Amino acid sequence: MVKQAHEKESLGTYFVLIQQRERWLVCALILLLLVGAADYVTDYRLNLVTLYLPPLLVIIWFTGPLFGLFLSLVATASWAYIDFAGHYGGNSALAYWDWGVLQAGFTLLVIGIWKLRQALDYAHFQSRRDALTELVNKAGFYQVVSAEMEVCRRYKRPLSIAYIDCDNFKAVNDRFGHHVGDQLLRMVAHIMTRKLRASDLAGRLGGDEFAVMLPETSPEACHMVVAMLQHRLLQEMQQHDWPVTFSIGIATFVHIPQTIDDMIQQADKLMYMVKRAGKGAIRQEIFSV
Repeated sequence: MVKQAHEKESLGTYFVLIQQRERWLVCALILLLLVGAADYVTDYRLNLVTLYLPPLLVIIWFTGPLFGLFLSLVATASWAYIDFAGHYGGNSALAYWDWGVLQAGFTLLVIGIWKLRQALDYAHFQSRRDALTELVNKAGFYQVVSAEMEVCRRYKRPLSIAYIDCDNFKAVNDRFGHHVGDQLLRMVAHIMTRKLRASDLAGRLGGDEFAVMLPETSPEACHMVVAMLQHRLLQEMQQHDWPVTFSIGIATFVHIPQTIDDMIQQADKLMYMVKRAGKGAIRQEIFSV
């Protein structure tokens, strides 16, 4: 469950940062070329080694260690070529020593930067994870859905949000205790993770309220997926003798709105219509404009 949530979170983070990543990479490559050009124009007489580091750090951060190691090898080979012009007066041992130290320094730098990036990514994921259910929390769900909205808007694909409320959840807490209520929420999350498709994303928005993102899915298929999920959840509640049903509102957007709040509010509104009508049902609406 954690692995699937982590993969979805990473995917959402990728989509959110992709344009920023492209801009940073372009700027870093341009800066790298400018420093190289300055080195060449000055006939390599100035010590510009440190000026290569900022663009290399940016490239390593956004592309990963393999490309960073490749660039470091290219840089070391370039400086070796320059040294062959006679900077060391024929002292090859000194030249090899400098190249080795340079490459070792670059390798340690690449590994250190990438380990730092991984640690920050993991910390970011942990901040977007619900500790009880191990689903993404509200912030994580909003982040991934916002990224998916951009994709669906660009390629004119539908996007659905299902808002799920656990009816009579308070009665479970009052009757069996909060530890049983926590067990129920974990079970709901577990079933969602197992029964939903790989392209979908379930999140806990708070309390006993969950939401599911269903991208690139027709209204009919979306309703079928959610109905199957509701049926499986009800089976589990009955097996444990928990008096819980599930009120679900599904908002399917053919035309993607401006903000994620618009999508969530529509799904939330449909869910409350179900609750006012007697609970334990599904209500879907298609928004095409």
